Amino acid sequence: MLDAICTFDEENPKTYSIFEFKLLPEAEIDKLRYLLLCPVCKQKAYFRRASKDGKQACFGSRYHDLDCEEFNPSARKTEEEKQIAEVEQIVLEAGSLVIDFSKKIPLNKGNQKPVLDAQKTPLEGREYSTKDAVKKDLPVNENEPKVSKQGLAKLLTSLLRGSSLAISDLWIYTSETHKWRAKNLFVNIADAQPTENGAPRMYWGTISHADKTLNWLNPAEDRSVGLPISKYREQLLERFDINTASDVEGAGFILFGKCVLSKDKKRKYIYLWGNDLQYIYLSKAAEA
Repeated sequence: MLDAICTFDEENPKTYSIFEFKLLPEAEIDKLRYLLLCPVCKQKAYFRRASKDGKQACFGSRYHDLDCEEFNPSARKTEEEKQIAEVEQIVLEAGSLVIDFSKKIPLNKGNQKPVLDAQKTPLEGREYSTKDAVKKDLPVNENEPKVSKQGLAKLLTSLLRGSSLAISDLWIYTSETHKWRAKNLFVNIADAQPTENGAPRMYWGTISHADKTLNWLNPAEDRSVGLPISKYREQLLERFDINTASDVEGAGFILFGKCVLSKDKKRKYIYLWGNDLQYIYLSKAAEA
């Protein structure tokens, strides 16, 4: 299990992700570990620390109800947990991670191929100044720390399920010459704010709903933030097989873009970098 409910405060029980719980001080873990429940069937759960033979820290239970989803996980859930564990391992062991914006995303209609330009970098033709971005070639020396490469889909899954990626110091490359600390690059949509000189970030979260014309996506985490998609609307709808506004309700999203305040400064808009679809990924609720 990746989550467990702690009933230390019986009136206000707290749900911990395994990535959050394992980082607690030892004394805190020892105090809380006897008060854990399965988040689905509410039966007694346990915490197991990472082992020397490579097993990751996890929650578990020997008391699951027979119909509990945690006891009988779906194939999708099993694959998701595998992806999350893989990203977590990268955070712990890799020296850096390259975001593969050119990673092919299967289309749902016909046999068309995604239009992705692997040579174009997220910052091509743009100038900006930010303390988070550092110009440096990717490590090529064999003695350099291990470099991993991942697409947006797996990164989104790990972020939505509470991995430590978003708060880590792992170097993330968005191009061959620009790298960022993960904790400075990945921004939950609830924390979106305009940046110095419009420097981009990787914004992520979930979609509450879209307008009837499907020109705007509205994040569930903050009603004051909007994602205008009209400039690439048709391509986005085709790419992710979106036919009605209800298709995006509950979808997870991650996009490389910039945050801009509205003229009255009451709303924030997140604009996709260059209106280029290779910098956005949606995971519809039905797929999660």
